[in-house]
Amino acid sequence: MIALKKQYKLTQQARAELLNYCGTLKPEDLHKEIAVFNNSTITGMLLHIANTYHFWLKRFAGKQEFEYFDEKNISDINDVKKIFELTDKVVINFLDSYPYHTTRIKGEIFWLKTDMTFNVLELFTHVLTHEFHHKGQIMTMTRLLGYTPIDADIIRFN
Repeated sequence: MIALKKQYKLTQQARAELLNYCGTLKPEDLHKEIAVFNNSTITGMLLHIANTYHFWLKRFAGKQEFEYFDEKNISDINDVKKIFELTDKVVINFLDSYPYHTTRIKGEIFWLKTDMTFNVLELFTHVLTHEFHHKGQIMTMTRLLGYTPIDADIIRFN
């Protein structure tokens, strides 16, 4: 699991770039609905990323309840950063709980009203790729609001 922890460190560094960039945006732009993204907001998208980690790694794999993060409780980017600090703990706990990436985990998919089984590597890969997918959308959202997005990939050239 050392490799997965190192991979998550890289993801955290890229996320820090994104969150710092979001901190340079006008506060009202963080909550502005973007029509071409189904009226989602940048803050809402960030919370969706965090909620996905918590659902798959805490609820599905860890069998623990959690309360979904809601944009109405977010006043600024520092609130979002605190949520990702909690998310980091969930990820590390998940990786510490499963020493083998092939361990299979069965859990409930409540919206499908069924149980499914995935291995540790599948779950971890899903939440990471999900984050990067939505990070790209956030960058596009900022461009639509008139900003020039930064390079927040794992390998950066700036």
